[in-house]
Order: sequence, then structure tokens, then C-alpha cells
Amino acid sequence: MPQPWSDDPIFQKYAFCNTYRVLDKLSQYLIREVIEKGPQDLQEVIFRVILFNLFTKLETWELLVHELGPLTWARYKREDYYRVLSRVRNVGMPLYTGAFQKPAPKFGFQEAHLNHLCLLEVLMEAQLPARLRNAKYLAEVYDYFLSFPSMGEFSTYQLVLNLTYTKALNFSGMDFVIAGPGASSGLGKMFGQQKLNTIKESHPDIEEELIRWLAMNQNAQFKRLGLEFTGLGPKCLPMDLVDVEHTLCEVDKYARKAHPSVKGKRLEIRAVFNPTTVTFPPIVLPKAWNSPQRKVVRIWPGPRPTKSIRYVVSKITAHRQGKNEREFRVSWFGYSKEDDTWEPERHMIEDAPAAVKEYLASIKH
Repeated sequence: MPQPWSDDPIFQKYAFCNTYRVLDKLSQYLIREVIEKGPQDLQEVIFRVILFNLFTKLETWELLVHELGPLTWARYKREDYYRVLSRVRNVGMPLYTGAFQKPAPKFGFQEAHLNHLCLLEVLMEAQLPARLRNAKYLAEVYDYFLSFPSMGEFSTYQLVLNLTYTKALNFSGMDFVIAGPGASSGLGKMFGQQKLNTIKESHPDIEEELIRWLAMNQNAQFKRLGLEFTGLGPKCLPMDLVDVEHTLCEVDKYARKAHPSVKGKRLEIRAVFNPTTVTFPPIVLPKAWNSPQRKVVRIWPGPRPTKSIRYVVSKITAHRQGKNEREFRVSWFGYSKEDDTWEPERHMIEDAPAAVKEYLASIKH
């Protein structure tokens, strides 16, 4: 169909994201090039998704693939990844996508990418395949990732969503949602920001409940407004919670021009729409979405999860024989030597197997 694809001057001038998150450029690349290429062992798939999610930049992923070959946890060496990333960063190539840039965790290094590699290792040493497979609710998974250093609410939610494109997380799209900053602003413009702020004081989950209501009542609202909504793919899938959350960000952007009197934190739309003649690959939906487990809605019965503190092992420095078993002296990231603790060997083998392996290898020499 030739342009223009809309008679709305705002849509003609500015760039907007797809209604469905899975159709966005990054999501399509993630599914096609990251998830469905390479070993399909669950640990390797999780490794690739987390690595991609750290930078969320196609060029960074392609650089690593070009320089290091197939990216696998089995062959992972921090020094190799650090060398490649440092070389291009030192000549001015950005490693991160601005829209998704994440604060670096504090693992004792100056460079953000080195600290992020440390976070990758900590996550991969946490026996994720079993933890994710045994989770009863998607909110549990979100709560677990949220507890790690530097994992903010919205960045954690984006990681969880990326993992739902894999067989690691077979949950319904109607299970769980977090309203990001853009969606929160969009809801404020729809229902009145002052009114929402007042309700949130006594009802902190109101934004997520509104997103759920919009998702559950979308067909009735389309009919009321005389809109023909075709849905996603050959099965005409309706919008899930994430898609409504995703679309509310675009409502916020659109309202900046359509309703400038309704004030928000941002007043302009930065991205201008530029048509391209580039041919994109055919749309792909995640193969994991075919799992029958995803048809069962499992809503977290408690309040929205909040961030708790997770202590991360820096290294093991000594051992001793305790009353019942061997104990290791553990140094913790972000804490001084005076804060070292003695921990039972069985706990360390379960929680930080790589640190145990590294220490035992060091005392053999």
C-alpha cells in the first residue's frame, strides 16, 4: 500500500511504535537472531537473551558475534567480551541503545560494560533454568530478577518479557504487567493525572488494574468506538497486558501534539517518521508461544512485588572446618573486608558454584 498510510497529520509526521511489542524491530531481531539461532539448550537460550538485554543494541550483538563467533555460556570468557567491547567503546562506538540504557551495577569496576558482564555472570550462576521452570507465577520471576544489583522495575520487566519469547517462561500474556513511565503518563492523560495520583495513595496497583481492564474490555471498546481491530497474526490475537502497556506509551506521545493542553513530563516527540524502502524480513512470532501452558492465566495473589536486597558474592578468600561442615569466608560486592562472613559449603555450592570452583582451583596451586 503506498503512503500515506494515515490521514492523521500527527501519524504522518512522527514515528510511533507498533501496537504489539513483539512486532517492534528489537523484538523481531531478538526472536529471529538471538533466541532461534544457536543451541536451544535452555541455559544457552537464557544466556543469549540476558546478554542481548544488557545492551539492547543490534550493532553490539552483531559485533560480539562477528568477533567471538557463536555466543555461548559454555565458551564464555569475561576477558574476551571485555576486550571486544572496550576496543570499540574507546573509538567512540556506543554500546547501549539510549532508550534502553540501564544503570551499571557496582561490582567495583569503572567501565559500565565490565560491571554489566559481572551481572551477567552472577545471573547465569543462579541456576536460572530450574528457577524459571519451577516458578508458579510470572510475578515470582520478576521479583527474583528485581532483587539483583542495578535491576530497576521497568528494566527488569523488559528482561522478563524478552524471556517470555522463549520456552523458559511459559506464562499467559494476561498474567502480569508493570506500568512503565510512558504508560503511566499515558494513563494520566486518559484518566487525569491528579485523580490517579490521589487514588494511588490508597490503591498503589491502580495503574496495573487499569491496564488489565483495558485489555479485558478491548473488544467492547473497539465496538463502541466503531473501530475495526484485526488482531495479531493468522489467529487474530488480541492485545495482551504488555501490548496495552506498550500502546499507552504511544498514547502519551500522541497526546503531546493532539492535546497539548494536557501537560506531562515531556512536551515534544523526538522521533520524526522517515519512510524507508528497506525490505524487512517476514514477521515471526515466538515458537514458544505455541505451548498450551500459556492458555492458563495465573495472576499473582498478593500485592505487586517490590525490590528487596540480594547480596552478591565477590569471591571466596578462605575456608575452615565448622562444627558440622566446611565453611568458606565470603567477600560481598559493595561491602568492605570487615563485612566478610563465614558461610556453609553446601549453601555456597548451591548459590555461587562458580565462586566455589574458582576458590578450590586456586588452593590446589
